[in-house]
Amino acid sequence: MPTIGFLGFGEAGSTLARGLKARGMTDIVAYDIAQDSSALIQRRARDGGVAMVEGPAPLAAAADVVVSAVVCTQASVAAASIAEHLRDGQWYLDINSVAPGVKHDIATTLEPRGVAYVDVAVMANVTDRFERLPLLLAGSRATSLVDEVFSDVGLRATPVSTTPGEAARIKMFRSLFVKGLEALSLEAMLACYPTGVHERVLESFEESFGGYSFPELVKHLIERHAIHGERRSNELEEVAGALREVGVDPIMAEAGYERMRWDVDRGLQQRFAGGDDPDWLEVLADLAALRDGPDRTSEVSR
Repeated sequence: MPTIGFLGFGEAGSTLARGLKARGMTDIVAYDIAQDSSALIQRRARDGGVAMVEGPAPLAAAADVVVSAVVCTQASVAAASIAEHLRDGQWYLDINSVAPGVKHDIATTLEPRGVAYVDVAVMANVTDRFERLPLLLAGSRATSLVDEVFSDVGLRATPVSTTPGEAARIKMFRSLFVKGLEALSLEAMLACYPTGVHERVLESFEESFGGYSFPELVKHLIERHAIHGERRSNELEEVAGALREVGVDPIMAEAGYERMRWDVDRGLQQRFAGGDDPDWLEVLADLAALRDGPDRTSEVSR
């Protein structure tokens, strides 16, 4: 079996290493820039039976497959630190949550060296139970990764593109929902809780939207926005005032107002006035045309 080398050994890297060990991939090494000062990293390595090496160069020398699992802001730095030490035919799996362009640029740096770069998007919380860990893969060697490296591991891996960055694109736009909902929930409950209305607000939300699946809810909201966006944006402006009254900075409320108002000011609602209820894809097509300028709006037909 190939030797796996983790470039970064925080929560994600150590959890994946534990899962690989449990499935018989016992040859695992790791390097983390904080390993000499972090008792937690040292304990994770010791408990998992993972040998820590002393830098990117020894990691590249020891591993057949390098897994980059660093803080997202350091993905490019980590790749640069090991690039000159990687060899022809070596795998570089980039599981970091970064923009598509970042992964594309890293691939452009590594692939001329003969490195098999794979953009890996982790589409759920990292766990060592791989049957619960969906992965999306992109890169010229993405389709062969599972068969050549992880055939006996049971990964839930789906190739989506031969172009590095395309798996990351799906992950990043999904993260807008996940992290955006987190931020919105924090702001709303921060306002609700001190006044004691948090349970009532959540109960009302369940009553209004509990019958929708999440994809159905997204489509419904987009379709409603095409008709009622102006009224809803005005209401968000009032919501911002209500938040200020209880001492909460309306960061998300104001951002929502700006997002909705952009469409309103460019006449989205007028385009759908008096017609049948729009389809969500029709609304998105019009928004894309509005984004790209007035000259394109006439190209969108219904």
